[in-house]
Amino acid sequence: RRRSCHCKEKVGIRLRHRFIGSPPRTRWRGPEGYTLVELAMVVVLMGIVLAMATPRLRPALEHGKVNAAASVLAVDLQYAQMLAARQRRPVVVIVVPSTKQYVIRDRPAGGTLFRTRLLGQDTEYTLDELNSTVSGMEVFPTGTTRAATTFTLGLGGYRRQVLFTRAGQIRVLSGS
Repeated sequence: RRRSCHCKEKVGIRLRHRFIGSPPRTRWRGPEGYTLVELAMVVVLMGIVLAMATPRLRPALEHGKVNAAASVLAVDLQYAQMLAARQRRPVVVIVVPSTKQYVIRDRPAGGTLFRTRLLGQDTEYTLDELNSTVSGMEVFPTGTTRAATTFTLGLGGYRRQVLFTRAGQIRVLSGS
């Protein structure tokens, strides 16, 4: 009986010893890296995908530019309200459609110029349309104005409107 017990212990030791001391197994690896032909094929395929995607992405990019310009205009109109309230005198917002820009300044003709914003071709917005229902809008210290004014911004047929109500609310209206 001792003998069989003793053999089992040796077998167990042998198996354990065999796993612990065995050399690491190596796997065969193929050649590493890519050939010039494979890289050229990837570049050509990327070019084809880009050429197919560009016409579909252009309208989305144009819409994004118009939406960003409308948001900037809305923030600048809020800035004009804040300036009028802080100074306790009216501020004027003047739109110049020919140069696609607007100016925020004091009401007197020679008054302080607070902000000039260009939205035309040489800017990040590249708008081809900037109009308003009035050329100059007075913003009173209470944040109100004499008449509601609608600003229209556009690029490539897509338009967005920003409405400044008589009560002083500023809304960016949906695009068309």
